[in-house]
Amino acid sequence: MNKKIPKILELYEDYLKSTIKLSNQIMFTLEDTKPWESKLGGCPYLEDIEQYPKGTDGGPMMFLAQINLAEMPPLPEFPHEGLLQFYVENDGCYGLYGGCVVKHISEYKTDETALVNENPYSDDYAEDLPFSDNCKITFKQEEIFIGTECPEFQYKFQNISKKEEKALFELCCASGSRVGGYPYFVQETPAYYKDSSEYILLLQLDVDDTSGLMFGDSDNCTFIISRRDLLAGNFTKVHYDWQCC
Repeated sequence: MNKKIPKILELYEDYLKSTIKLSNQIMFTLEDTKPWESKLGGCPYLEDIEQYPKGTDGGPMMFLAQINLAEMPPLPEFPHEGLLQFYVENDGCYGLYGGCVVKHISEYKTDETALVNENPYSDDYAEDLPFSDNCKITFKQEEIFIGTECPEFQYKFQNISKKEEKALFELCCASGSRVGGYPYFVQETPAYYKDSSEYILLLQLDVDDTSGLMFGDSDNCTFIISRRDLLAGNFTKVHYDWQCC
Protein backbone atom coordinates (compact mmCIF):
# COMPACT_ATOMS: atom_id res chain seq x y z
CA MET A 1 0.00 0.00 0.00
CA ASN A 2 1.56 3.26 -1.17
CA LYS A 3 -0.83 5.54 0.68
CA LYS A 4 -0.62 5.70 4.45
CA ILE A 5 -3.61 6.53 6.59
CA PRO A 6 -3.00 9.96 8.19
CA LYS A 7 -3.27 10.43 11.93
CA ILE A 8 -6.51 12.39 11.62
CA LEU A 9 -8.19 9.25 10.16
CA GLU A 10 -6.87 6.71 12.67
CA LEU A 11 -10.39 6.24 14.04
CA TYR A 12 -11.41 4.80 10.65
CA GLU A 13 -8.24 2.80 9.99
CA ASP A 14 -9.74 -0.67 10.42
CA TYR A 15 -12.67 0.14 8.16
CA LEU A 16 -10.50 1.69 5.47
CA LYS A 17 -8.12 -1.26 5.45
CA SER A 18 -11.08 -3.63 5.06
CA THR A 19 -12.04 -1.89 1.81
CA ILE A 20 -8.67 -2.26 0.04
CA LYS A 21 -8.83 -3.59 -3.52
CA LEU A 22 -6.19 -4.31 -6.13
CA SER A 23 -6.22 -2.01 -9.14
CA ASN A 24 -4.03 -1.81 -12.24
CA GLN A 25 -3.09 1.77 -12.94
CA ILE A 26 -2.82 2.51 -16.67
CA MET A 27 0.09 4.39 -18.19
CA PHE A 28 0.19 5.67 -21.78
CA THR A 29 3.24 5.89 -24.03
CA LEU A 30 3.54 7.09 -27.63
CA GLU A 31 4.57 3.76 -29.13
CA ASP A 32 3.37 1.61 -32.01
CA THR A 33 1.58 -1.57 -31.00
CA LYS A 34 1.04 -5.06 -32.33
CA PRO A 35 -2.58 -5.97 -33.15
CA TRP A 36 -2.92 -8.03 -29.94
CA GLU A 37 -1.25 -5.60 -27.51
CA SER A 38 -2.88 -3.29 -24.96
CA LYS A 39 -3.60 0.07 -26.54
CA LEU A 40 -5.59 3.28 -26.60
CA GLY A 41 -7.05 3.80 -30.06
CA GLY A 42 -5.39 2.57 -33.21
CA CYS A 43 -6.31 -0.78 -34.74
CA PRO A 44 -8.06 -3.41 -32.62
CA TYR A 45 -7.29 -7.08 -32.99
CA LEU A 46 -9.21 -8.24 -36.07
CA GLU A 47 -8.85 -11.41 -38.09
CA ASP A 48 -11.46 -10.11 -40.53
CA ILE A 49 -12.95 -6.67 -41.14
CA GLU A 50 -16.42 -8.16 -40.70
CA GLN A 51 -15.63 -8.69 -37.00
CA TYR A 52 -15.65 -4.94 -36.40
CA PRO A 53 -18.77 -3.99 -34.36
CA LYS A 54 -21.49 -1.89 -35.99
CA GLY A 55 -23.66 0.65 -34.18
CA THR A 56 -27.41 1.09 -34.10
CA ASP A 57 -27.27 3.08 -37.35
CA GLY A 58 -25.34 0.32 -39.11
CA GLY A 59 -22.12 2.34 -39.14
CA PRO A 60 -18.86 1.42 -37.41
CA MET A 61 -18.58 1.99 -33.68
CA MET A 62 -15.74 4.02 -32.16
CA PHE A 63 -12.84 1.89 -30.92
CA LEU A 64 -11.49 3.26 -27.64
CA ALA A 65 -9.15 0.70 -26.11
CA GLN A 66 -7.92 -2.86 -25.96
CA ILE A 67 -6.57 -4.69 -22.90
CA ASN A 68 -4.42 -7.80 -23.26
CA LEU A 69 -5.17 -9.52 -19.97
CA ALA A 70 -1.89 -11.44 -19.97
CA GLU A 71 0.05 -8.15 -20.05
CA MET A 72 -1.33 -6.83 -16.79
CA PRO A 73 -0.85 -8.10 -13.22
CA PRO A 74 -3.65 -10.53 -12.34
CA LEU A 75 -6.81 -9.24 -10.67
CA PRO A 76 -9.45 -11.22 -8.74
CA GLU A 77 -12.39 -12.37 -10.90
CA PHE A 78 -10.72 -11.24 -14.15
CA PRO A 79 -9.71 -13.74 -16.84
CA HIS A 80 -5.93 -14.09 -16.98
CA GLU A 81 -5.73 -14.43 -20.75
CA GLY A 82 -7.38 -13.05 -23.85
CA LEU A 83 -8.28 -9.57 -25.02
CA LEU A 84 -10.92 -7.08 -23.90
CA GLN A 85 -11.97 -4.58 -26.54
CA PHE A 86 -14.01 -1.46 -25.78
CA TYR A 87 -16.20 0.21 -28.41
CA VAL A 88 -18.80 2.98 -28.05
CA GLU A 89 -21.47 4.29 -30.37
CA ASN A 90 -20.19 6.86 -32.86
CA ASP A 91 -22.89 9.40 -32.01
CA GLY A 92 -20.77 12.55 -31.78
CA CYS A 93 -21.01 12.40 -27.98
CA TYR A 94 -18.60 9.58 -27.04
CA GLY A 95 -21.38 7.01 -27.05
CA LEU A 96 -23.47 8.75 -24.42
CA TYR A 97 -26.72 7.99 -26.24
CA GLY A 98 -25.90 4.72 -27.98
CA GLY A 99 -24.07 2.64 -25.43
CA CYS A 100 -21.11 0.33 -25.83
CA VAL A 101 -19.85 -3.07 -26.94
CA VAL A 102 -17.22 -4.93 -24.92
CA LYS A 103 -15.71 -7.94 -26.68
CA HIS A 104 -13.77 -10.68 -24.94
CA ILE A 105 -11.52 -12.60 -27.32
CA SER A 106 -10.32 -15.66 -25.42
CA GLU A 107 -7.78 -16.80 -28.02
CA TYR A 108 -5.81 -14.78 -30.54
CA LYS A 109 -3.17 -15.20 -33.22
CA THR A 110 0.23 -13.50 -33.22
CA ASP A 111 0.89 -13.85 -36.93
CA GLU A 112 0.52 -10.30 -38.23
CA THR A 113 0.20 -11.47 -41.83
CA ALA A 114 -3.08 -13.17 -40.86
CA LEU A 115 -4.52 -10.06 -39.19
CA VAL A 116 -5.95 -6.67 -40.11
CA ASN A 117 -3.15 -4.17 -39.48
CA GLU A 118 -4.92 -0.86 -40.05
CA ASN A 119 -8.20 0.27 -38.57
CA PRO A 120 -10.56 0.24 -41.57
CA TYR A 121 -12.92 2.79 -40.02
CA SER A 122 -10.65 5.21 -38.12
CA ASP A 123 -11.45 8.06 -40.53
CA ASP A 124 -15.17 7.64 -39.79
CA TYR A 125 -14.78 8.93 -36.24
CA ALA A 126 -11.27 10.46 -36.00
CA GLU A 127 -12.60 13.95 -35.29
CA ASP A 128 -14.84 12.70 -32.47
CA LEU A 129 -12.27 10.71 -30.47
CA PRO A 130 -11.71 11.82 -26.84
CA PHE A 131 -7.92 11.71 -27.33
CA SER A 132 -5.44 13.11 -29.84
CA ASP A 133 -2.81 10.34 -29.97
CA ASN A 134 -2.98 6.55 -30.07
CA CYS A 135 -0.87 5.01 -27.31
CA LYS A 136 0.54 1.79 -25.96
CA ILE A 137 -0.89 0.83 -22.56
CA THR A 138 1.17 -0.55 -19.69
CA PHE A 139 0.15 -1.32 -16.13
CA LYS A 140 1.27 -0.85 -12.55
CA GLN A 141 -0.61 -2.64 -9.79
CA GLU A 142 -1.55 -0.82 -6.62
CA GLU A 143 -3.86 -1.17 -3.64
CA ILE A 144 -6.56 1.47 -3.27
CA PHE A 145 -9.08 2.33 -0.57
CA ILE A 146 -12.82 2.56 -1.16
CA GLY A 147 -13.67 5.33 -3.64
CA THR A 148 -15.33 8.54 -2.54
CA GLU A 149 -18.28 7.98 -4.91
CA CYS A 150 -19.19 4.56 -3.50
CA PRO A 151 -22.52 4.51 -1.65
CA GLU A 152 -20.86 2.73 1.29
CA PHE A 153 -18.33 5.55 1.61
CA GLN A 154 -21.05 8.19 1.57
CA TYR A 155 -23.04 6.33 4.21
CA LYS A 156 -20.05 5.68 6.47
CA PHE A 157 -18.74 9.24 6.48
CA GLN A 158 -21.86 11.36 6.82
CA ASN A 159 -20.96 13.21 10.01
CA ILE A 160 -17.30 14.14 9.84
CA SER A 161 -15.29 17.31 10.26
CA LYS A 162 -14.04 19.41 7.33
CA LYS A 163 -10.47 18.33 8.05
CA GLU A 164 -11.48 14.65 8.07
CA GLU A 165 -13.42 15.15 4.85
CA LYS A 166 -10.43 16.70 3.12
CA ALA A 167 -8.09 13.94 4.31
CA LEU A 168 -10.51 11.23 3.19
CA PHE A 169 -10.92 12.67 -0.28
CA GLU A 170 -7.16 12.93 -0.70
CA LEU A 171 -6.76 9.32 0.46
CA CYS A 172 -9.71 7.70 -1.31
CA CYS A 173 -10.12 9.54 -4.60
CA ALA A 174 -10.12 6.84 -7.32
CA SER A 175 -9.38 9.10 -10.28
CA GLY A 176 -6.94 8.10 -13.00
CA SER A 177 -7.07 5.52 -15.78
CA ARG A 178 -7.26 2.02 -14.37
CA VAL A 179 -8.54 -1.55 -14.59
CA GLY A 180 -10.12 -2.94 -11.43
CA GLY A 181 -10.51 -1.26 -8.06
CA TYR A 182 -13.09 1.47 -7.49
CA PRO A 183 -14.52 3.89 -10.07
CA TYR A 184 -14.41 7.67 -9.95
CA PHE A 185 -17.64 9.37 -11.02
CA VAL A 186 -17.07 13.03 -11.84
CA GLN A 187 -20.65 14.20 -11.27
CA GLU A 188 -22.79 11.62 -9.54
CA THR A 189 -22.98 7.94 -8.76
CA PRO A 190 -25.18 6.08 -11.31
CA ALA A 191 -28.46 4.74 -9.98
CA TYR A 192 -27.53 1.09 -10.58
CA TYR A 193 -24.29 1.35 -8.56
CA LYS A 194 -25.77 0.74 -5.11
CA ASP A 195 -23.26 -1.79 -3.75
CA SER A 196 -19.63 -1.65 -4.88
CA SER A 197 -19.09 -5.29 -3.89
CA GLU A 198 -21.51 -6.36 -6.64
CA TYR A 199 -19.71 -4.55 -9.46
CA ILE A 200 -16.29 -4.67 -11.09
CA LEU A 201 -14.52 -1.81 -12.85
CA LEU A 202 -13.49 -3.19 -16.24
CA LEU A 203 -11.93 0.05 -17.44
CA GLN A 204 -11.72 3.68 -16.46
CA LEU A 205 -10.21 6.22 -18.87
CA ASP A 206 -9.29 9.51 -17.25
CA VAL A 207 -7.56 12.74 -18.24
CA ASP A 208 -4.03 12.15 -19.57
CA ASP A 209 -1.52 14.58 -21.06
CA THR A 210 0.49 12.07 -23.11
CA SER A 211 -2.47 10.91 -25.20
CA GLY A 212 -4.52 14.08 -24.91
CA LEU A 213 -7.25 11.93 -23.35
CA MET A 214 -10.23 13.87 -22.04
CA PHE A 215 -13.99 13.33 -22.10
CA GLY A 216 -15.68 16.72 -22.31
CA ASP A 217 -14.13 19.23 -19.90
CA SER A 218 -11.56 17.36 -17.78
CA ASP A 219 -13.73 14.28 -17.46
CA ASN A 220 -13.58 10.48 -17.69
CA CYS A 221 -15.49 7.36 -18.71
CA THR A 222 -16.17 4.07 -16.95
CA PHE A 223 -17.05 0.54 -18.09
CA ILE A 224 -18.53 -1.43 -15.19
CA ILE A 225 -19.80 -5.01 -15.10
CA SER A 226 -21.65 -6.97 -12.44
CA ARG A 227 -19.54 -9.50 -10.57
CA ARG A 228 -21.94 -12.26 -11.63
CA ASP A 229 -21.62 -11.43 -15.34
CA LEU A 230 -17.83 -11.19 -15.18
CA LEU A 231 -17.52 -14.59 -13.55
CA ALA A 232 -19.88 -16.01 -16.19
CA GLY A 233 -17.91 -14.40 -19.02
CA ASN A 234 -20.98 -12.42 -20.08
CA PHE A 235 -19.94 -9.00 -21.43
CA THR A 236 -23.29 -8.10 -23.03
CA LYS A 237 -24.59 -6.05 -20.07
CA VAL A 238 -21.68 -3.72 -19.35
CA HIS A 239 -22.60 -0.30 -17.95
CA TYR A 240 -20.88 2.51 -19.84
CA ASP A 241 -20.93 6.09 -18.66
CA TRP A 242 -18.99 9.30 -19.09
CA GLN A 243 -19.54 12.43 -17.07
CA CYS A 244 -18.38 16.02 -17.24
CA CYS A 245 -17.98 18.76 -14.66
